[in-house]
Amino acid sequence: MTKVNIPLRLKVCSVEEMRRIDEEAFKKFGVSHDLLMENAGTAIFSLIANEIGLFDKRFCVVAGTGNNGGDALVAARRLYAAGCNVEVYIVGDPTKFTELARKNFELVKSMGIPIRFIQSDEDAKNFYDYAKNCDVFIVGIFGIGLKGEVTGFRRSVIEAINKLGKTVISVDMPSGIGGDNGKVYGVAVKSDYTVTFGLPKYGNILYPGYHYCGKLYVSRLSYPPQLLESEDIKVELNYPLPPPERVRWGHKGTFGKFLAVAGARYYYGAPYYVAYSFLKAGGGYSRLAAPKSIVPYIAARNSEIVFIPLEETSEGSIAKSNLDYLLKLVIDLDIDIVAVGPGASLNPETQEFITDFVAVVEKPVIVDGDGITAIARNVDVVKKRRFPTIITPHLGEFSRLINLKPAEILEDPINILRRTCIDLNSYIVLKGAHTLICKPDGYIYINMTGNPGMAKAGMGDVLTGTIAAMYGIGYRDIGDAARMGVLIHGLAGDLAAEELGEDGVTPDDVIEYLPKALKVIRENISYVIEKYMPRII
Repeated sequence: MTKVNIPLRLKVCSVEEMRRIDEEAFKKFGVSHDLLMENAGTAIFSLIANEIGLFDKRFCVVAGTGNNGGDALVAARRLYAAGCNVEVYIVGDPTKFTELARKNFELVKSMGIPIRFIQSDEDAKNFYDYAKNCDVFIVGIFGIGLKGEVTGFRRSVIEAINKLGKTVISVDMPSGIGGDNGKVYGVAVKSDYTVTFGLPKYGNILYPGYHYCGKLYVSRLSYPPQLLESEDIKVELNYPLPPPERVRWGHKGTFGKFLAVAGARYYYGAPYYVAYSFLKAGGGYSRLAAPKSIVPYIAARNSEIVFIPLEETSEGSIAKSNLDYLLKLVIDLDIDIVAVGPGASLNPETQEFITDFVAVVEKPVIVDGDGITAIARNVDVVKKRRFPTIITPHLGEFSRLINLKPAEILEDPINILRRTCIDLNSYIVLKGAHTLICKPDGYIYINMTGNPGMAKAGMGDVLTGTIAAMYGIGYRDIGDAARMGVLIHGLAGDLAAEELGEDGVTPDDVIEYLPKALKVIRENISYVIEKYMPRII
């Protein structure tokens, strides 16, 4: 494909924000909805011309009766005008066309493009036979306005398209995907390409919607840039930030002094991973405060970490009696950033220690693992902190933190995360496929690196150490450190997967690839942008 522009920043919006942009484009700038629809269909046509080719193929345009279908019908006109073999399938009652969709339907009809209607289960059954010789599908049954489960003949049409296994291009959003959450509502079109309009919507970027998009492109149509770049839109993709210079005359203290308070009897991996990943991601001085009985075992595995043996409970976890000692140590050693909780156990005394420690430690603190369980019992300890707090839950931990079921969170992940960050006055890294990083003011970044091979115990501990390292090497805005830690961690996992295969990637592998990930960011930051970010067409 011809070279396209790749911005250094790309916002992501909700369905409601996209509708508001539509209206403001018309009311403030005179950009008509007719023009936008023509732009949208033309963007689909251009993608086909550049990526697939126009000739020696049979194109089937499958359009609903809303504006998403209207966009698809414009593409049908453009393809037909270019001399392509095109036929159109209208899914739904043609008396319910929107005004703009009807206008384009009448144009398609007047041009003589073959049209079939699918309005019943019987029509849907016949669709498979009609369309099985199709080479390329352009699908615009539902757009961002999808409401509820896809059922009946519409579901049958989508299932037929998926079963045929041909090249599929989705218009704006794969039909069946929720625009605000990426959920599959019963069934959804599995696309090879999706062209979304204006800005990516949450459903284009969040999983599983992102998977159903295939290769994602963004067409800005004729929207004024000031609408697409508005500061009122408070979600964007996590583009890489250039790393701070690693000064030649630096020493270990120059690149961050880290203290991890972690570990318990039978939990040897978590403290090791969090402390060692700090060093492998560029940090200078890593100290691990852990129960004294487990220190020899971890020390036998790693000699670069400096150990601080702690008094322990009868269960071999961190005793509360260590509190004053550790608080003094943080000051005396001039620690830059602290992590607490990985592998610390659910021992009641240890949980109480964590809560008290987080409440009063006067340094930026990352709360992870069992530390999240501790603060979930009394979230006021983080609300009242004067220093930055980063909380790094996976979905289950986040569910416990805010007392909502995971299924409820997945219905509206962006807004629920935003409200929680504002309420807790904390940075939250909601871990998962396309991790979300939210600041205390509610601004959210969506990370694009990482792979399913990283869904293993211990990966979150590596992430915690990597975030701390980003702060240590010079990303002194704690939010920048958090988002770059997430990006670097995911990139290291991807580099490991490319070499080893996804299935066998372990936390040890990710740790070993952290230096290479930093090297890529320092030497070829455009590689990350080109590999992970949607293209503008």
